[in-house]
Amino acid sequence: MTNFERNAIIIGQICDRIEPGKKMLQKLMYLISRRGVELGLNYSIHFFGPYSSKLDNAMHILESYDKLSIDTSGSTHIIRLGESAIEGELAVEDQRKVNFVMEKFASKSALELEAITTLDYVATSIIKGPKNDEDVIAKVMQIKGSKFSKSYLKDSLEVLKQCSYI
Repeated sequence: MTNFERNAIIIGQICDRIEPGKKMLQKLMYLISRRGVELGLNYSIHFFGPYSSKLDNAMHILESYDKLSIDTSGSTHIIRLGESAIEGELAVEDQRKVNFVMEKFASKSALELEAITTLDYVATSIIKGPKNDEDVIAKVMQIKGSKFSKSYLKDSLEVLKQCSYI
């Protein structure tokens, strides 16, 4: 199975369960990737946290084949399943990882996911070598400014620890 096919199946599963915005879909896919599902998506830090242009491109390709519908009429671009079905199944272990992320994170808001994924990205990709919680929080605050309070980031960091991300 190609990474594109795997991404399509997972995006389909997410959209079957919730109607995510683009930001939420980016963050859920990031967490699925970090859980160990090979998606071939490269992430960089962006205004709203980790972002993959490859994922954005995949969404538009799926839309062009009527597999997804992207509603751009509001301030949030809502992703829905399209007219044509997304077919295929994930390997059992990959499906288990996707289910874990969906159970733990699908009910969170896009803003909550932004804090969680930015903390994870900073802790695993930006700060090299030994680090402590204060270093990670300080770097996120440097990136995000006053968007999140220190106590909110500390709580979000605990979520990552409880889920064994960091």
